[in-house]
Amino acid sequence: MFRDRTLVWAVEYIFGGVLVLVPLASLVLCRGAPTDAHIWAVRLFVVCLGVILVSCASSMRQRMVLARRIDTLVKQIAGS
Repeated sequence: MFRDRTLVWAVEYIFGGVLVLVPLASLVLCRGAPTDAHIWAVRLFVVCLGVILVSCASSMRQRMVLARRIDTLVKQIAGS
């Protein structure tokens, strides 16, 4: 579980960041262009998915730290 920590961070933070930045940048840069409400809603939905993915990465990191602390505590109790 601890070995794939870097992979989890890379996938969730990088992929989540791309999901946030690309559609958000296109929404900001294409402000003056005539837009369809459906396209705008889809882009906003993708941005929300990216934010959710980044928050999941943060909670996964916290769960991994907690699991490591529990594992250390179990080893200490077993060694006593």
